[in-house]
Amino acid sequence: MATLTVAPHFGFVLAELVVLYLWQNAVLAGFVAKARKATGIKAPTLYPRDSQIKELKLKDEQVTNYMQAQRAHLNTVEFTSAFTALFVVAGLLDARATAIAGAVVVLGRILGGIGYQYGKRGIGGFFHLGELYVLYIVGSHAYRLISTLPQ
Repeated sequence: MATLTVAPHFGFVLAELVVLYLWQNAVLAGFVAKARKATGIKAPTLYPRDSQIKELKLKDEQVTNYMQAQRAHLNTVEFTSAFTALFVVAGLLDARATAIAGAVVVLGRILGGIGYQYGKRGIGGFFHLGELYVLYIVGSHAYRLISTLPQ
């Protein structure tokens, strides 16, 4: 049986994953649930059609609030589905640097999710700096490994 030894800083990587998970699946999903209750838009509808908006007699402000909550949640779902695996691999390769990059990502995603609720979509855009550093960690390790292959 193989043994995997991880650096203590990998604990921060795992904690950041838990925060991202809870942010996405509890907080942002809760905002969507609240918006659904306020508008009468039932699951599995993600985005209501004009006919449904008319049928429910929704005001523009209600539709906007619902759409912002839904987009904040789905934008996070879209991001984390691709980011999570890279983040774990990066954490195994360089736990300390990945934990720092992850803190930037978590803070940016939280601020971005809050901003999305109020029409301030770009407020957390700096999360991309952490995301790009995670890509750098994985990419540079991949390059080093490939470079050692015999010619």
